[in-house]
Amino acid sequence: MKIIFLQDVRGIGHKFDVKDVSDGYARNFLFPNKLAEPASDGALKKIDEMKAAHQHSEAELMKQLEDAKRQIEAVTLEFPLKADKSGAPFASVNKETILSALRDHKFVTTERVGIDLKYPIKEFGPHTVEIDLKKGVVAKLKISVVKGE
Repeated sequence: MKIIFLQDVRGIGHKFDVKDVSDGYARNFLFPNKLAEPASDGALKKIDEMKAAHQHSEAELMKQLEDAKRQIEAVTLEFPLKADKSGAPFASVNKETILSALRDHKFVTTERVGIDLKYPIKEFGPHTVEIDLKKGVVAKLKISVVKGE
């Protein structure tokens, strides 16, 4: 049976693919779970329209991500940390602190972003952290850890 995938199905097909699968698999698994629909002429036309709309929304998302990347790379976030008498910081800058600062500056909203930080930053001075926004867009955030009150 020829079907159109409405969602990605691991090992079988991707969204909007048109493939032949066994009748039982289509009727007993794909159709009840709304993962696919039969490939009729009307459905094929509808899928073409959905593909075009999906590609347009993907292009818009990529544009927004690139704009966010440019904004993030244009600034340096400053994190003041208290220091002891010898000059060592009491605290550190971790992923949650960086994410909170990104949200405070309106670079990201409620979505999670990948912050490439193996260990919390415990040294004063400039640092660079990679921020994985989505879809392979990675921004390099400049961080300055300074002595605070």
